[in-house]
Amino acid sequence: MSPVCLGIDQSYSGLAMVAYDSGSGVRQDNIHAFPADRYITQSDRLDAVQVRVGLNVRDIESTLGCIDVVAMEGYAPGAKFGRELAGELGGAVKLALLDVLNKPACYPLIVAPTKLKKYTTGKGTAAKAEMLLAVYKKWGVTYADDNLADAYSLARAANTWLTRTGTKMEMDTLKELKRFKGETHLV
Repeated sequence: MSPVCLGIDQSYSGLAMVAYDSGSGVRQDNIHAFPADRYITQSDRLDAVQVRVGLNVRDIESTLGCIDVVAMEGYAPGAKFGRELAGELGGAVKLALLDVLNKPACYPLIVAPTKLKKYTTGKGTAAKAEMLLAVYKKWGVTYADDNLADAYSLARAANTWLTRTGTKMEMDTLKELKRFKGETHLV
């Protein structure tokens, strides 16, 4: 049975999730926005994120089978604004994964944005348009939304990490993954 890998690019404006079955090549895409003005409090907003992620994960598993590994995009290092909100969002996503999966896949690979760009394009400074183009050129998948392209790249990186198959550049980028308290980080 081929692995099912889930990539999550979390943001409030476009939380993207892409599940990828490497055997069949089938993928399942989801994207949701959680604008602040739609919720009474930040807690309500985080609850909505956690519920939506949980529902999507259940749907993915009912369609593609058990998720073997999850990769999430890490936080932008040195970001000056929104760090606390990003941290809360990441926590809500992780809680949803723990609640629904409750197995090793719920401890996601955390991939720094620069490493994801390097894995996908060959350079760690790629712009959003370059990521969209690289996803098309590398895997033949077209997205109009950069969040979905990032989530798909994360799912492919998770598959490469799990199966230990990929190009030399992909493998070299992913071999820098390090374990921290139950999670694996690519910093």
